[in-house]
Amino acid sequence: MPTFKNIALHLFLILLVLILPPLVYDYISHTDLSNVPGMLMLGGLSYPAYFSYLTTRLRSDRARLILLHLIAMLTITFFMLDASGRTTPLIVLLLPAMLGLITLPAALIAWLREQRALAINCLWSSLVSGPIGLILSVLAIYGSGMSAISGMRW
Repeated sequence: MPTFKNIALHLFLILLVLILPPLVYDYISHTDLSNVPGMLMLGGLSYPAYFSYLTTRLRSDRARLILLHLIAMLTITFFMLDASGRTTPLIVLLLPAMLGLITLPAALIAWLREQRALAINCLWSSLVSGPIGLILSVLAIYGSGMSAISGMRW
C-alpha cells in the first residue's frame, strides 16, 4: 500500500508541475499584471519546488544542502535575469555571485562553534555554487552591457 501512495503522490506532483505553469501564464497574461517584469514566468516556480521536494528526500545531508543551495541560487538568478533590463543596478546583477558564496560565512560560524560537519557541508556548497554564481553574474553584467548598446549600428 505505501508503494501505491508514493506512486499516486508523484503522479499528482508531476501533473501539478506540468499543468500549473501554463495555467498561471494564461491567467496573468489576461490581467494587468502582464506588464510587471517577471510575472509571466511565475508559474515556473513549480519546477524548483518539485526539485526541492525530491532533493529533501535524499539521505545525504551534504548532497541535500548543496542541491538545495544550488536550486535556490538558480531560481533567484533566473527570475532576476528575467526581470532585469538596461536600468538594473550593478548590485542586482551581482546577486548570483553573492548567493553562490553566501554559505561561506555560515561555514566560518559553524567552524568557530566547532560544528565540523556543518562547516564542511557549507564549504562544499560554496565551492559548488560559488563558481556557478560568479559565471552567471559575469554573464548578467555582460548581457546588461550589451543591451545598453543594442541601438547602435556597426
